[in-house]
Amino acid sequence: MPDSLIAFVFVQTQFCDGRTATLLAGIPEVEELHRIAGDDCYVLRVRVSNTEQLGRLVRDKIERIRSVHSTRITLVLKTLKDKQARLLKRKEPDAPKTVPRR
Repeated sequence: MPDSLIAFVFVQTQFCDGRTATLLAGIPEVEELHRIAGDDCYVLRVRVSNTEQLGRLVRDKIERIRSVHSTRITLVLKTLKDKQARLLKRKEPDAPKTVPRR
């Protein structure tokens, strides 16, 4: 998505269980899901097209999960380093090699 918005969503739940993690991981917009220490239970890296879609994602998908108690959102203004993106580019298949005819 060239024109996309990246955000980190901090999720506080009643309990940090595998079921909640599975439900969060099943949301297509969630690119990364991390179990964290502190006041929140999870941090999600999400990618959407705009802030309206971000609001719908949080309201209609994340906060609808029964164990989710609250969410906080931090928007990414500019990505300064994305190691994962570089790794993905390297893994792209090479162009097919032609074999010279004899």
